Amino acid sequence: MYLHIGKDYLINIDELIGIFDIDSLKKTNCYDKLIGKIKNIEDISNNNNKSLILIKEKNDIKAYISNILSTTIAARSKI
Repeated sequence: MYLHIGKDYLINIDELIGIFDIDSLKKTNCYDKLIGKIKNIEDISNNNNKSLILIKEKNDIKAYISNILSTTIAARSKI
């Protein structure tokens, strides 16, 4: 099953690690630490950062920054 995370981007739900609210991450000072450790980041938010989606692609972690709320994306992931 695939999950729409913004624009024309779909991810395989089996590769999903987590969906995080960027504002909450920034309040806990986790955002910069987390982003600093991820090499492959794709910003699809048009400078309207709302959520951080982490997936495991092969043996690597990939991140997407989306303009869609984390709660909305999470609701879409329920079968």
